[in-house]
Amino acid sequence: MNSMTGYGLGISSDDKLKVKIEIKSVNNRYCDINVRLPRTLIFIEEKIKKEIKSRVHRGKIDVFLNLDYLNISEFDVSINKVLAKQYYDALSDLKDEFEIEDKIGLRDIYAMQGVMTNISSDLDEDLYSKLIFAALNEALDNFIKMRNVEGENIKESFEEILANIRIYADKIKELAPKALEENQEKLKETISNNVDEKYLDLPRLTTELAIMADKLSIDEEITRVFSHLSQFNDIIKGKGAIGRKLDFLVQELNREINTIASKTNNIDILQIAVEAKSDIEKLREQIQNIE
Repeated sequence: MNSMTGYGLGISSDDKLKVKIEIKSVNNRYCDINVRLPRTLIFIEEKIKKEIKSRVHRGKIDVFLNLDYLNISEFDVSINKVLAKQYYDALSDLKDEFEIEDKIGLRDIYAMQGVMTNISSDLDEDLYSKLIFAALNEALDNFIKMRNVEGENIKESFEEILANIRIYADKIKELAPKALEENQEKLKETISNNVDEKYLDLPRLTTELAIMADKLSIDEEITRVFSHLSQFNDIIKGKGAIGRKLDFLVQELNREINTIASKTNNIDILQIAVEAKSDIEKLREQIQNIE
């Protein structure tokens, strides 16, 4: 079981180039990947995303890629003079339009996108790809390892909360017969206080009481609570993306507890239901961190 938050670092190099990749993530309903890399490497962006998606299923993931050229003599600096002049003319127009006194300097021009680029004299895409993916896989390994460690911590928390809810369910199951008797007695009392005995149809009354007792029974809801708890426990022992499954289960668990509370006036059961809902909410909050 993996958390959706994590961090991983990967580094790869040869005698000419060093690649550093950092991956970090936070919670997200989907798998949203944002890759930040030099424009010269735009050709590899989709391949990086595809590799990450093959191993990560949920989370808002930011990828930072940095290159260090170890042998500067292998690279030539290219200057786009036409683009630089266009930037200069545009800045001059702004300066005149807004009556700005500051002078336009070299620093204002060369930092503009596309004016200066580093061009490798012999490094090709295959070499870039080899080093990038070596760093990416190392970063992914570390990233997933951290998410797994955090996921295991959350799993322990899940197990404690599930154990508490199971105790609450056991108590409700124990009190259920008494609660049903209380409901039946209340029905009988209501009828006797409001209907004259000579007008009572006893066979029909007996049938109606049986039907009402069945509607007020919480046995089915209790059975489903135990079933949901077992399923939850099985799922957190599995691998892969399980967050959405758990989210659905916790909704169903909450629904059953609400139904139990609505079917009874037994004070003890109502108090237990409140405690159970509190723990279910803790489950819901933790699930938001699960892949």
